[in-house]
Amino acid sequence: MDNPTVKNIVAAIVGIVVAVLVVGLVEMAGHMIFPPPEGLDVTKPEDQARLMEVIPLGAKIAVMVAWFVGAFSGVFAARRIGSTSWPSWLVSALMIAASFYTTTLFPHPVWMTAGAVLLPLAALMIGGRMIPLPKP
Repeated sequence: MDNPTVKNIVAAIVGIVVAVLVVGLVEMAGHMIFPPPEGLDVTKPEDQARLMEVIPLGAKIAVMVAWFVGAFSGVFAARRIGSTSWPSWLVSALMIAASFYTTTLFPHPVWMTAGAVLLPLAALMIGGRMIPLPKP
């Protein structure tokens, strides 16, 4: 792939797909370790409002880990494929938007809302320093 524009578009798409898949897998693992409490139906708005009150701290941390690991994985993929850094910035921005949106669906602790913004940014900053762009 010699065209840098096409390379960067592919990098952004792959990075986003990787990020979403990794978040899903890590959150699935978190739900297996910390299943929702008995009698709680997360499809009902009244139960969603109580969700953060009744789930254990470990379940909340698992979500935060998913946001970071997903964003980092997407940034990693985008940086390994792309010829510039903008695909990794796009992955991080979309992860911030998605995780922040998740915190607006039902009440989350303030520290989780802050993490929704800060963790994908941290993944971008760490990934940007650790993962060199490929040589042209």
